[in-house]
This record gives sequence, structure tokens and C-alpha cells, in this order.
Amino acid sequence: MTATPGGDSATVPAPVPVSIPAADGEPAHLRFVEEAAAVTGDLLAGTVSAIRAGRLGRGLWHPTGFATFDIAHVPALGLVRVHFWPDGLRRGLPGHPSIHQHCFRLYSRVLAGEYRESQYGVVGPGLHDTRGVPFGARRLRVYEVRPTRVTGKDEVHETGEDLDVVPTLRAARFPAGTWHEVPVRTFHATPIARDRFCVTLAVLSLPVHGAADVLLGRPGGGSSVNVRRVVSEGERELMCRQFVAAADAAAPDPGSPGPASPDPR
Repeated sequence: MTATPGGDSATVPAPVPVSIPAADGEPAHLRFVEEAAAVTGDLLAGTVSAIRAGRLGRGLWHPTGFATFDIAHVPALGLVRVHFWPDGLRRGLPGHPSIHQHCFRLYSRVLAGEYRESQYGVVGPGLHDTRGVPFGARRLRVYEVRPTRVTGKDEVHETGEDLDVVPTLRAARFPAGTWHEVPVRTFHATPIARDRFCVTLAVLSLPVHGAADVLLGRPGGGSSVNVRRVVSEGERELMCRQFVAAADAAAPDPGSPGPASPDPR
């Protein structure tokens, strides 16, 4: 594992709770969450220091509109990244579906701002049902994301199949100092408004056997191959400035004990 240089612990958000509740009772998921919490704890101070110093490396814009920066590759665990949703700036791919599921497990600490999470469950008898949409559900087209083995290159294929989904979690709020997790094969979205700011330190597990990246959107989007846009130097500088301003504004008064670390659940 390659870590960023150490930083000033006074600038680091409060640690997550020691007792980690699980959204998924699968033993493999529980182990991943525990290991990811430990790794992000080890990398936290150095990552904050790197952001403050503007020393993030090459970044890419995710098709849903947020920026990603690789921090470390951890053997037997996965990839550690910083995710930025800058205030007033998104570089999403037009028409790209926002609801998706991953072939990996996800864990992340919120470093600044507020993260938003929505999740969805699949209902109905199957992929090819021609009857009406169940009450409270949305019928959406299934898009496969096929591996390209090229960093930053996305190959999306419309399948012609549909799924009926209902929200199981609606724009849940996770403030700085808390954490969130997304089990593999969980449909979710990040409804963070363009005029809102958020930074997370995320761990993406190694791919889970038999799982796939899937998007849910409107029919007729077709198939496409896209290369993710590189974050410009000016965009990266803006993100780092916004982080410093948000972290400093949220820092407790040195003379005050401050509130207890919030539990997102």
C-alpha cells in the first residue's frame, strides 16, 4: 500500500464509530467494512494533508459528474480514492443514468460537506414482464457496463430488458466525520445537488465473482464507448480550496470539546 504523507491531526474529521453496523449481513461484506475502516483510518491524515497542499495526482471525471483521485492500491482489499463533488461544478456525461450497481463493495468516510445516498430494491416478477408497473415503482431500462481493461474507458450497452425498482433509502444524509457503505449488487444513486459540496475517502473492493456493473435509465439510450475527462489543474485547485474552506468552517472551537461524532444510521 502506498500512502500519502502524514498531516496535522487537528484538521482531520472525527473518526467513525468503533462498532460498525452492517447494511449487509454477509460475512465477506462485514470483513470488507472492517478492513476498509482501518485502511481509511491509516490514510486519513495524509490524505487531508495532500488535499490541503494541493498535491492530489491525476483525476478523472466520473460519468455521473463527480471527480475521482486514486490514493492507494491495497492488496487483497481494493482501490482507495478521493471523491469530490465540487460546489457549482459537475462534469457528467449527458444522459448517463444516475441509478447503478457495482461489481464491488463500497465504503467511504465523509471528509467535508455532506454526502447523499439513495438506494433501490427490485420488485416485480422478472425482466420481461409486460404487465403494469407495481405501485410506487419505476420501470427502467437495464444497461450493462462491460469491462474494457483500460483506465477511464467505459463501454455501456443497452440490453432491451427492464427492471421495476422502488426506493428503499431516499437521499439519506451523511455529514463530515461519518461514513457510509454500499453492498455489492445494491442499486444506488448519489443525489448531491450541483450547489452542494462533498468530499469522501472511498474504498472500492476487488470485483466480486459473478457481480456486474449495471445502470438503470430511460429506454433508448443506446450503446456507447466513452473516455473519462481528465480533471484540469484549475478544477483540481478549486476543489482543494473548497475543501480547505469547508473543513476550516466545520472545525470545532479549540476551547470547546465539540459534539460527539454523528452516527449516520
